[in-house]
Amino acid sequence: MWPKLSVLLALAGCLFAPGLVRATPIVFGVQFTTNGEAGTVDVATGSFTIVGSVGPHQINDVAYSPGGAIYAIADEDELVTINPATGALTAVMPVPGFETLVFRPSNGTLFAATTGALFTINLANQTYTEIGNYGSAIGNNAQNIRFDQAGNLYTTDTGTPTDVFLISTSTGQATFDFSVPFGALSLGFAGDKLYGVGIPLIGGSGNLVWIDPLTKTGTETLASFPGVDFSQAPEPAAVGLCGLGLAALAVCRRRRP
Repeated sequence: MWPKLSVLLALAGCLFAPGLVRATPIVFGVQFTTNGEAGTVDVATGSFTIVGSVGPHQINDVAYSPGGAIYAIADEDELVTINPATGALTAVMPVPGFETLVFRPSNGTLFAATTGALFTINLANQTYTEIGNYGSAIGNNAQNIRFDQAGNLYTTDTGTPTDVFLISTSTGQATFDFSVPFGALSLGFAGDKLYGVGIPLIGGSGNLVWIDPLTKTGTETLASFPGVDFSQAPEPAAVGLCGLGLAALAVCRRRRP
């Protein structure tokens, strides 16, 4: 009886772990402006809970590492980490005009980009390597880079409507994929969805739009959303719980007479 109960509890953890089911994701974000505030954002409601200021810097983008540290690009020329409790910055290494960064979920590779080219960053030896230019399809107007649920890398331009581009992580080449009828969207990812935040400074309306690469559509989910770049925290504990559930099931199957 007890082994079966243990298996059921473990599998329940696998099915309902918060890392696998995110009905109302909470993300970490920083305002687009100099001296911007940092804090958590409820993607379902747009509520912004401020933890502190990043000081006299403009944060271009933020990204959680697989280990849980929050990295950011400050003033386009410095890779920093952000203290999630205070918003304080710690310098990591200089970078050449980077506007955005993201960790690949499948293997933890850190990608970064200017408005026209894709790079990787090696945190261990503090170096960066250019993969390649985006090419003529988008020019030098690219915004944030983000991976979707399927592991594809995307960016957007500053136009109205917003054009969505697929980026090759091997060559850096950007290929037009589809357009959505909302202006100046900068990408974010939360739950299992790709989002666009309308940036008022470049013609956006301060809204939040769900961008679906499968149906190639954009759906406004909030008419008003904080002007922040945001990143979602990894939840390795949930994945581990799922693995424990499956392992327990395998043990019970082997022990069955």
